[in-house]
Amino acid sequence: MGEALRNITPSNSKVSLSKNTGLPRSLSTARNDGYISKYGLLLDLSSICFSLIGDFYIKTKGRGDVYESDLMNLPYISDNRLRLRVLLLSCLTKYYAELWEGSFIPEFTQDSWAKDDPRLPKDTFSKLSNKWDWHTPLRTDFARRQALIEIDVLTAMAIGMTLDELCTIYRIQFPVLQSYEKNTWFDAKGRIVFSAKNMGDLIYKRKDFERIKDAKAGEVFTRTITDDTKPGGPFQRKIEYVAPFDCCDREKDYETAWKFFELRN
Repeated sequence: MGEALRNITPSNSKVSLSKNTGLPRSLSTARNDGYISKYGLLLDLSSICFSLIGDFYIKTKGRGDVYESDLMNLPYISDNRLRLRVLLLSCLTKYYAELWEGSFIPEFTQDSWAKDDPRLPKDTFSKLSNKWDWHTPLRTDFARRQALIEIDVLTAMAIGMTLDELCTIYRIQFPVLQSYEKNTWFDAKGRIVFSAKNMGDLIYKRKDFERIKDAKAGEVFTRTITDDTKPGGPFQRKIEYVAPFDCCDREKDYETAWKFFELRN
């Protein structure tokens, strides 16, 4: 049965699994089809695994482990919009340049965000090229969240779900994720400034955030943290947070994205 992904529990906020063609109907048949590009199956599997729908499917298995056979029975969806968002979320370092450059198609530059927000630059997609560089992937918390929202919506639409069904799954099956969503605040540049989710020194503690939560637009708050994420040992760096600060509404964002993609389809 292959290696298992262990310790999957229903209480997890989201399981870490790191245009519907109709045929093949599942990944088990898709992997044997010659028309799949070099990285196509990897990206298609990743897109369903990145989605809330994939998470929901795994939760319904009712087991503590996930096997290859479970993944192979996931719906097969091949959509370049999904592939692009997976790439933008995943290709964070130069070691993913081959994946990016081997998967890039000119169609990517014609894509656009499903939400109008200054933290989602309008040229995010139009500036893309077949050469990877540091600016290629999505690096702000806000943009990365939006890409996941759009993956959820595109996946739900591809398998014939309704918006109400998607929202119902979110409400009933993901209470921890709901709690994080309601208690995660972004700044004007798309950085998370506070969250109920433990993010260490990257965010303010609740009592400190309460003191700045209602700051006027344009006010800048600076914190110095110890960064031990790079070779060479820990070093001090400053993080800036720019007011105003706000929360997102996942269901409203689902609705916005749904309307956008309905018009584009």
